[in-house]
Amino acid sequence: MKTTSIMKKIPKKELESFDVHFFPNVLSVSLWIMEYLSNDIAKCFGSTEIARYAVDELGISMSKQSVQSALTKATKKGFCHKEKRGFKLMRSGQEELLKQMRRDRVVLLKPGKPFSAGVEIGNVFSQLAGKNIRINDSYVDEKTLDVIHKYFLDTELSIRILTSNVNNETRFKNSLEKMKFEGINTEVRKMKKGIIHDRYLMDDKHFWLCGNSLNNLGKKESFIVKLSNNEIHQNMLQTFDSRWQSAVVV
Repeated sequence: MKTTSIMKKIPKKELESFDVHFFPNVLSVSLWIMEYLSNDIAKCFGSTEIARYAVDELGISMSKQSVQSALTKATKKGFCHKEKRGFKLMRSGQEELLKQMRRDRVVLLKPGKPFSAGVEIGNVFSQLAGKNIRINDSYVDEKTLDVIHKYFLDTELSIRILTSNVNNETRFKNSLEKMKFEGINTEVRKMKKGIIHDRYLMDDKHFWLCGNSLNNLGKKESFIVKLSNNEIHQNMLQTFDSRWQSAVVV
């Protein structure tokens, strides 16, 4: 007896954590909308409906003609299926969507725009997976803790910060203890100067390289680069954990 596997939906949390403005084309946005809106009742969507959602809900300018053209071409690749009521997303379309969402990303942080930088770092933090977050930052101060407090207040993550410079260490330690009291599981350790240079974030699956320290994002031009290479992630994970063991608790 032949059986068919049920196509599992991409979790809404993962869809919502991705900034759709990073998508390279109309097709990727359309696939995202179809996956996001689909449920047990609604499975097919017309080009007009998709374009209207892109404009009204996402703030992305897309015409129904461009959506129609993109999805018509996508049917030839098996990404979706054309039915009377509209286009239906297929498993290969989901796989293409995930590939676009999880590919390496480069975010430019423009100088003199600290609020915009905060939005971008918030987007990065919203994508963090697993329960262990590692932050390698050569220079930290109370502003670093402000960033952690803002984005991790309601989470149960374990956050480890490895550094070599702590500005006003007494005040920093007092603020760190207050943050821990609020339930934010954060530990900071310090190494000798000259060992830590690069700034990066890691979760259980991904690696982000940062041009500036967390406390200086938005002051100068900088980049946040998401690398999906598993080998790089594993190598940096081992490096971080090895240094963590020999570092001094702040």
